[in-house]
Amino acid sequence: MISTGTATAPERTTGDIFIRAITLDVQKMTPEVFAPYGQIIGARGQVELDLDGGKASFVAQTVESRPLQFSFLGRHQRTEQVFVPMGGNRSVIAVAPPCENGSASPNVERMAAFLVDGSCAFKLHRGAWHTSAFPLNECATFMVLDRENTLEEDYDLRDLASTLGVMVEIRQ
Repeated sequence: MISTGTATAPERTTGDIFIRAITLDVQKMTPEVFAPYGQIIGARGQVELDLDGGKASFVAQTVESRPLQFSFLGRHQRTEQVFVPMGGNRSVIAVAPPCENGSASPNVERMAAFLVDGSCAFKLHRGAWHTSAFPLNECATFMVLDRENTLEEDYDLRDLASTLGVMVEIRQ
């Protein structure tokens, strides 16, 4: 079942670290709801891709099933990314919008989790925070189009637990 919105955020302590647990409900990925994070590319869709003057890279990425929880988000400030699900596998992706006012941390209050139903591609805005996909089966493969050497030269990773005191769970 897919529902919308952010659920409860109980608080707890782990050792000396104060942790706030945030639960995200999985939402249907529609153009309107996904707009703060990126763009959906339909069957006959076309999209412009900003690679900050770099060369394009097109690679396959396979992710294995894991628990629907995370404490890390990453972003790329120099490039947008396009993800094309292969084989119709369903997965979930968690995102936060690009930072405003020069902030170096994601806005956890604006995080969302979306069902990637395998029927269309999507683009993430430059600077959009995101997790790797959470496959709903054993694994999921995506073709990823972005800037060459993005992971080596343009990857900003945040540990939400240590920097913001947040752990995130995704509820289907």
